[in-house]
Amino acid sequence: MSDDTEERARWLALRRAGLGSSNFSILLGAFGAIGAAWDATPRSLAEADLDPQYIRAFEKARATFDAGREIELLERHEARALTWLDGDYPEMLRTIPQSPPVLFVRGAKGPQFDQALAVVGTRHVTAYGRQVCEEFCATVARAGVAIISGLARGVDTIAHRVALENGVPTVAVLAGGIEQVYPRENLGLANRIREQGCLVSEYPVGIPARPDYFPRRNRILSGLARATLVVEAGEGSGALHTANWAFEQQRDVFAIPGSVYSRQSAGTNQLIREHTARLVSSPEQLCEELNLVSATGQFPLPGQPVREPASPAPSASPRPAAVAQPRPEVSEGEGRVLHWLAEGPLHVDEVCRASGLAVAEVSATLQILELKGLVRQDRPMVYAAL
Repeated sequence: MSDDTEERARWLALRRAGLGSSNFSILLGAFGAIGAAWDATPRSLAEADLDPQYIRAFEKARATFDAGREIELLERHEARALTWLDGDYPEMLRTIPQSPPVLFVRGAKGPQFDQALAVVGTRHVTAYGRQVCEEFCATVARAGVAIISGLARGVDTIAHRVALENGVPTVAVLAGGIEQVYPRENLGLANRIREQGCLVSEYPVGIPARPDYFPRRNRILSGLARATLVVEAGEGSGALHTANWAFEQQRDVFAIPGSVYSRQSAGTNQLIREHTARLVSSPEQLCEELNLVSATGQFPLPGQPVREPASPAPSASPRPAAVAQPRPEVSEGEGRVLHWLAEGPLHVDEVCRASGLAVAEVSATLQILELKGLVRQDRPMVYAAL
């Protein structure tokens, strides 16, 4: 085993033993290198101010760690481990408080980009939240911005999918080992992300996701990005934790306002009210805030020159103004169904229970509304208002 591999293996050993950023800082400050600290006596570790519980964990790691097995696990999952000392460790992440001493990466690309936006929000996204998430993410993606999120249901899933559809890298930050995809229904999405971006985690292979890991992983999510966008979040949402991490990391935080009657927008509206986040009401406004828009209003890819629009020929006829299309009229029954779909996608059975209408009537009404362009079917038997 080479010296570099052995040094890296010792970082992995101490990380698996539970030592975090403050412990690694203590060891590097006292011994200069993890390899030098590896041979230190318990007394020397205590004199370096390492907590007794971590001294015991350190001793256990030295006695039981199998470097060959740890490296084999990484190779089996086509993953790699980046430490603070590696040149390809993300610079944006290196500067935050409590940056992970080891970052596990799995995918075609590393998690370091010139332009990256973290996109977070509720798992229970409404039709409104879905629409604005798709529009905002598509616009920044077309400007060449990588999208970072947490692979959760709802807003996270939409953000990753839109990035993939627009051909930009996307990064999913996990709350367990690098192979611990949660929720399992997003396993296919995770595999697509690996092909166009990467999965990252601060936890070694085999560590399952735990509830208390999710709030901590959010600091990595915001730390990898230049700015964080909160699409839709209720009170107490994990997305608010991410926004607070970003605010503490002195990164820009933006929030899309929502209806005062929507529970899913209570958190985003609160961020705006408390001045933790800046309100953005259109994708173009977000791009302006991120300096992605030129004076011409175009969205150039990074590194491409901005071209001024050509002047129209003198004889060119002005374009006729666009005519707004009237909203289709709806019957009383159609209005009742739309009312219940306003809060978010619902199964046909849920619409029946909420509206008090019969299944046959609800099904027929939904078909009519779909033809009118007022609802869409998200998945079998589940409809959302447009």
